[in-house]
Amino acid sequence: MKNNHKLLFTVLLALTLLGAAVRPALAQSEGYGIHLARNFGYGGGANIRGTFTISLTGDETQVEKVNFLVDGSSMAVIDTPPFKFQFQTDEYGYGTHLLTAEYTLTDGTTALTASRQYNFISPEEERKQMITLFGGIGGVVVVALLTVALVQGTMLKGKRKSYEPGEPRNYGMLGGTICPKCGRPFPRHLWGIKLVVGRYDRCDNCGKWSMTHRASAAELAAAEAAERREVQADRQVSEVDEKPDQKSALDDSRFMDDL
Repeated sequence: MKNNHKLLFTVLLALTLLGAAVRPALAQSEGYGIHLARNFGYGGGANIRGTFTISLTGDETQVEKVNFLVDGSSMAVIDTPPFKFQFQTDEYGYGTHLLTAEYTLTDGTTALTASRQYNFISPEEERKQMITLFGGIGGVVVVALLTVALVQGTMLKGKRKSYEPGEPRNYGMLGGTICPKCGRPFPRHLWGIKLVVGRYDRCDNCGKWSMTHRASAAELAAAEAAERREVQADRQVSEVDEKPDQKSALDDSRFMDDL
């Protein structure tokens, strides 16, 4: 019976000492991890391809060296901060891989960070995923633009403000633009669709939608002057058309004299 008590005491003592030895290492392990940053290439969630940098996160002042691992095999051992390593995914084969880091502290403790799983994809898979990604984004953008244009066109139908040629107008805080369709100036609208290449806006004069850019004050003044010249030219043509033909008038008067 005494021997059993001694055995139990010995086992408990050993477990206590083992726990005291392991606990500091586990505590240190909880404070460190790995981070993956893309330098150049593709990254779609866990699917990656290209040049990336793996680094240790945590208190680097307590770290002596770091061994970065892929699927348990060493990628690089770094013994000076910052503890990071740049690599190319194609060098490690396509497919699923586990990345982790084994780090050694200044007190001699060695531990592993939690692993992170990534799928190193091939160039063919990268192209397919890029096409799918941008195709989806492009489709959403096109549908959104068409929807906005349809709604705005419906709301503004019959409410277009048409300026008389050469009429003074206030171009507002967004400035004015010149319609690529009719060539006449009009104020840019808040409800126009702002895009990278310009503003998709609706002309107040012809009612058509087009991509516009902000015009300078000189360009707007020139467009207004062109409107006035066009009106004046039309009026002169009309006046000429309205005058009776002088030759016909002379002929008519000759016949009247013969009577």
